Amino acid sequence: MAPEPLTAERIYRQLKADLLNGVFPPGTQLVVQTAAELYGVSISPVRDCAHRLVGERLLELNHGGGFVVPQRDAQTLRDLYIWHGYLVRHALKASTSFGGDAGPMATLERGGPHHPKAIRDAAAWLFAHIGSRPGNQVHLYSVLAAGDMLSVARLHEQSVVRNVEEELLMIWNLTKAGRDAAVREAIWAYHRKRIRRASSIANKISAVSPSSNMPGKF
Repeated sequence: MAPEPLTAERIYRQLKADLLNGVFPPGTQLVVQTAAELYGVSISPVRDCAHRLVGERLLELNHGGGFVVPQRDAQTLRDLYIWHGYLVRHALKASTSFGGDAGPMATLERGGPHHPKAIRDAAAWLFAHIGSRPGNQVHLYSVLAAGDMLSVARLHEQSVVRNVEEELLMIWNLTKAGRDAAVREAIWAYHRKRIRRASSIANKISAVSPSSNMPGKF
């Protein structure tokens, strides 16, 4: 029997949020039965949502059965930063004017809080805002997908990269001012810094063992 849509969507959102928040670090094995017990549902919605997240590259099929959270080694991070940077800079080719609220960037503009999740959310919103400029939903989806795959890395960037908030605020202020050439340069500098420090960021991620967040396998 197929899982009820509301249950499936709730489990999908919860499992995806836990992955993006690093609750289950890279290398964690996802055992469907254990996950079903954790979320208080049957096996079917968990299995279906896990397959959906495989399609988003937030989970991988485990050779021994079940699923596993993908590793984020240095080369993978470099590739992701390069890809994400290209997508966001490419969106600047579309002309637009700023409108609407500042979303999570408003938190940084007010000067806090500065915890990693707030900064991660601000970065995700900012680049999605820029990525939406062409009005191309496929392009925006690619920006969001690249950002999701970088989510855990962004949680660790502050311990490796200095002045992350200031970088984001500079990009944001230049964006609001319509200074596209300067925005393009600032975004390139943002990604270049992380590409150079990919090994250090990967080491920070790998230092968080699966067992430190959850007992045994997920």
